[in-house]
Amino acid sequence: MLDIDANSKYHNKKHLDKLLKVLARAGLTKSSLFRSSHSEGWHLYLFFDEPISSAELHHQLVAMLKLNDFVVSKGQLEVFPNPGKNSQGMGLRLPLQHGFAWLDKRTLDVDYYREEMSPTKALTYFLDLLDSDANPYKAFRQLKAHVLDLESKREKAKLPPGQGSNVVPLRSPASLPDNDDGHLVTTVFGHLPPGINVENWCRGRQFSIEGLTGPSQRAEAIFCLNHYLFYGDPSRNLPAMGYGFEEERDWAVKEFLEARHNGHSSDISRGRADALEQSARAAHWRPPSKRDTEPRTYTATRPISWIRANENKKRDARQKIQHALDSLKKLGRSFTTVELEEHSDVSRRTLYKHEDIWRQDYEDLAAGFFASCIHEYNAVVEAASSESLPPSTVSQKITPPGLLAARRIVSEISMRAKRDIRKSFRQKESVQDDSAKTWQAKVAVLTTASPPTLSTGEIKALLFVLPGYLSVAPYEEDATALLPYVQHLRRELAMRTGPPRPCPE
Repeated sequence: MLDIDANSKYHNKKHLDKLLKVLARAGLTKSSLFRSSHSEGWHLYLFFDEPISSAELHHQLVAMLKLNDFVVSKGQLEVFPNPGKNSQGMGLRLPLQHGFAWLDKRTLDVDYYREEMSPTKALTYFLDLLDSDANPYKAFRQLKAHVLDLESKREKAKLPPGQGSNVVPLRSPASLPDNDDGHLVTTVFGHLPPGINVENWCRGRQFSIEGLTGPSQRAEAIFCLNHYLFYGDPSRNLPAMGYGFEEERDWAVKEFLEARHNGHSSDISRGRADALEQSARAAHWRPPSKRDTEPRTYTATRPISWIRANENKKRDARQKIQHALDSLKKLGRSFTTVELEEHSDVSRRTLYKHEDIWRQDYEDLAAGFFASCIHEYNAVVEAASSESLPPSTVSQKITPPGLLAARRIVSEISMRAKRDIRKSFRQKESVQDDSAKTWQAKVAVLTTASPPTLSTGEIKALLFVLPGYLSVAPYEEDATALLPYVQHLRRELAMRTGPPRPCPE
């Protein structure tokens, strides 16, 4: 967890965006931002789907931040858990306490206030983020490799002129992929696809996750997104749209940027016809060697052995979860997901992937448990019962004129402030309603056709565009309604493509 105090020089949108970009380059693409308390400080949580040594993670994060010129010190930027030097470690404020709130990383607005939720609902929201925003364990390995690469570059920069390395490379350094980008590409594909530009592919992947993050990025995003979609992304279950899918790729890029330009492109916001005109040129571009030949569709394939191994792991995990659930149900009491995770011996991410096995039993037992509790169990922190309040004082029988006038002034000021707050709240709700209606109308148009009636190229394009709309759904109900359609598209594409065939040697 990264702690940024309210008085820190990093407590602003500019430095937060820089911090998120630095973390993303190191492989930590997922994070959750919270307000720690009424002091307005920030807590940026980095979750992982597997246990990781806190001491080693602290060391790697501090080194990475310092190598990117961040000042890691108390009051500016701190990393927790902090094991300390000669103590048991430094303490931090736990989440979900008084003043805690969920923040939007793009706008820094408050999404939810802790005081507006019951303890059960607040804990459920937090645990859901812990699962959905969890970084894979390979991101930790990528972080360590990224830190080593930064340290080696820093050491090379310190060498005097003319005293570089005496090692002669076997091939041109320009043909070698960048250390962290090349590692990511080979990890995702299992090999280096022919003709891929790892830097452009990784940049396109970042755009597909975050959208535009600043001005003057439209042209770069169009080029990199086309390159990214050409090869696809097996790690995000995104099919490749290579030669033969130029029209679908062009449409997907345009739809994505219209939905995720995040206000950083004034031409797109104004609806200018030529704002995305270069997307067609980027989609139809071919290298000289391919311009006079019939294009061959590129598809990213996986070995049959990988698919079989994944299916075996999935079956074993489901059996472990089912056995653990049966043993916990025999106890006849409510259980936590932590207990189920320990009994089944699977990771939390795997547990939530197969929540269809245990979710209903978990909710039924939890509902019965809370129904049997007294009302004081869910009492708000710092609230006091009527018996513990101090005795009321006897008011004066006759109020002096000066005191009465002062009370009227205070009451009027208070009423005006409340009216302003209500007016601001109504305006904000109106803007949200308009945005929600626009989102719903756009998604309704995109999901009109039944998946079996669509072409393979149209399905691939929708599988890139719709998850972007899913990530910015205005309400949970909207996301819940869109998700089955996306899943139907994936099943339809899997039925058409079938199991991957081994590449000919």
